[in-house]
Amino acid sequence: MKKYLSRLLSALLALTLLVAPASALTVEQALELLEDTYYYGIPEEAYEAKSLDELFQILGDPYTQYLTPTQYQAFFESVDGEEDAVGIGILSYFTEEGILISEAVDGGSAQAAGLRAGDLIVAIDGVSCVPALEEHRQLTLGEEGTQVTVTVLRDGVTQDYTLTRRAVHISNVRVTLLDGGVGYVHCDSFSIDAGQLFSDALKRYDSQVTCWILDLRGNGGGYVDSAADMLAALSGPGRYIYFEDHAGQVSYYARTTRAASDKPILLLVNNYSASASEATASGIRDMNRGVIIGSRTFGKGVGQTILDESTNPEYFDNDGLKITIGRFYSVGGTTTDMIGVIPTLLVDDASAPAVAAALCGGSVDTSSLCLLLNGQPFYVNPDTDSQTLSALLAAISPQMTLFYNSVAFSDVTPAQAAAQLGIDYDNRWFNDVSDSLYAYAINALGTYGLLSGTGGSNFNPKGELTRAQLCMILARVLNVSFYGPSRFSDVAQNTWYGPAVNAMAELGLVTGVGGGRFDPDSPVTQEQFLTILGRTARYLNFALDAYGEIVDDPGTNLPLDMEIGLAPYAQWARSGVAVLTWGLEDALDGYGDMLYTSLKNITPSAPILREEAAAGIYALLSGLEILP
Repeated sequence: MKKYLSRLLSALLALTLLVAPASALTVEQALELLEDTYYYGIPEEAYEAKSLDELFQILGDPYTQYLTPTQYQAFFESVDGEEDAVGIGILSYFTEEGILISEAVDGGSAQAAGLRAGDLIVAIDGVSCVPALEEHRQLTLGEEGTQVTVTVLRDGVTQDYTLTRRAVHISNVRVTLLDGGVGYVHCDSFSIDAGQLFSDALKRYDSQVTCWILDLRGNGGGYVDSAADMLAALSGPGRYIYFEDHAGQVSYYARTTRAASDKPILLLVNNYSASASEATASGIRDMNRGVIIGSRTFGKGVGQTILDESTNPEYFDNDGLKITIGRFYSVGGTTTDMIGVIPTLLVDDASAPAVAAALCGGSVDTSSLCLLLNGQPFYVNPDTDSQTLSALLAAISPQMTLFYNSVAFSDVTPAQAAAQLGIDYDNRWFNDVSDSLYAYAINALGTYGLLSGTGGSNFNPKGELTRAQLCMILARVLNVSFYGPSRFSDVAQNTWYGPAVNAMAELGLVTGVGGGRFDPDSPVTQEQFLTILGRTARYLNFALDAYGEIVDDPGTNLPLDMEIGLAPYAQWARSGVAVLTWGLEDALDGYGDMLYTSLKNITPSAPILREEAAAGIYALLSGLEILP
C-alpha cells in the first residue's frame, strides 16, 4: 500500500459539502489523485467537469471531498475527540426533535442540575431548537460564569433549567463505575489513542466489575487502527477488520496483544454510530463477544484517506482532499456498508441504556427473568421498571432463550413472560405463522423489522411473492433506497416499491425482463429467488463473492455433486445457487429456520412462497452472523 494509507480514516463527519468551495486544487489535479486510489472508479463524464463542485457531484460519493484549511483542521479536531470548552457540559447530537443529550459530563452544570442522557433540549433562552442545528449548540457555549436557560423535554413534560457556563474538559474515553459492579465506558470518537485508553480502562477497573457497558451511540468513527485495538482488548490476538482497495486486493488489521477483560460486554449503538464504531460492533458480533443493544447503525463501511501537504506538497497548503479508497469487512468477511449493524436487541435509543442496565443487575437468586445470549445467562434486575421490561421483551427473537422463574426457571415466550409479569409490550411476532414450518425464521425477521405483514399482524405465509415485494424486503434488509429517474418503464418512483426496485437494480442484484420493463407484479420463481439471494450474499461478503467468481469462471471444473445439483438450473442462476448451497453450506442445513428445503426438492420454475423466501433470507443473514 502507498505511504498515505498510514493515515487511513473512516470518520463520519458533519462536513458533507453540498457545494465545493473555491480552492487551490484544480480539477485536473484532483482527477490525477483520484485515479491512483479512488475505490468506485471514475465516470467518463467526470473528465469534462469544469469545477470541483461539478466533479464531486458527478462522483456522487458524499465522503470524497475537498477540504479548505478551516475544514481540514475541523476534520482532525472532530476525530481527536478531546475537548476543552466553556458551556453547560453536555455531549449531544442533533435530531429533528431537538438537541438530544447523550451524556451530562462530570463537572458540568447540566449534570449538577440533574440533566441526563435521553433528555431533549427543545429551546435555549427561549429560542426553539427544533429541528436542532449547530448554531443552536453554540448558544449553550459562552463566557465562564454567564448563565443560559434551556428548556428540556423529559417524559412528555418540559421544564426550564437556568445553568451557569463552566470550563469543562471532555475526555474522549471516560469510565464510570455504577452500582452492581457495572463498568460504563463512553467513547465519543475513535481518536488515535482511543483503543489504548479503552484497554487501560479495562485493565484498571476489571477486577471491580462483573459486566462492562460500552457506549458508542453518536460515535461517528475515526481511526480504524483504534477500532482494531479496542477489539483486541476484548478478545486478544486475531485478525479483526478486512479492507478491500480499488484494485480488489484485501488486507487486514491484526493484533497480537492479550485481552484486557473476559467480562460480558453490552455494546450500545444507534443510527449515529458509524464507520469505526460499526467495525467494532460487527467484530463483537462476529466473535460472539458481547450483546449489541440499540437501533440499527448508520451503514458507513467505506474508508477514506486524506491527501495533504505531507503526501503531495506540490498540491496542498494546509488544505486536503479526502478520498474513499476502499471498503471494510468484519471478522467474518461481511460488510457494514449501507446495511450497518443490526443490534442483538433492537430497541429505541432512549431505552437502550436502561435495557443494558437491566441485564446487568440481577442474579439467579433474585431475578424472575433470565435471557440466554451467546451462551451467557443475563439475569434481569428485579427492580427494572415495566417500560424497560416491555422494550426488552419486544426485542427478543425466537432464536433467543428466555426463562421465567415462578418456582423454578423454565423457558417461555416473550408473550408468556409478559402475561406472568402483567405488562403490555409491542409483540413483533406474526399472528398467522404458528403452523408454518418456517415460523422461527419469519418471526425472527419480524423482530428485527425486516418483514412487513399483510395487515393486522398477519404475514400470509402461504402466499406467493411478487418481484416488487421481494425487492422491498431485500432493500429493507440491506438498508438501501434510490432517488432519481426510474430505470424501468413499468416502475414509477412514486409507487410503494419504486425506490426499492431501483435500489436493488442499482446494486446489480436484480435485472429487468427485457424491453426496459421490470414486471413488478409477476411471481418470483424459486430459481429467480435463489439467484437474487446468491447475488445478495456476494454483495455482503467478500469471501462468498470470490467463491461466486470461481463458479462463474468457465474454466473451473466443478465437483460432480455440484454439477448434478446445478443441472436443473439455468446458466444465469448457477453461481447464485452455488454460493448459497456450497459456499454457505454450514448455514443451509434444510432445517425450518435455515434453507427452506433441499435443492433436490425444488422445482426451479415454481413460484416461491412468502414463508420460503423468509426462511431463505434468514438463512443468509444468520449464516453470515448478521442476525443471531
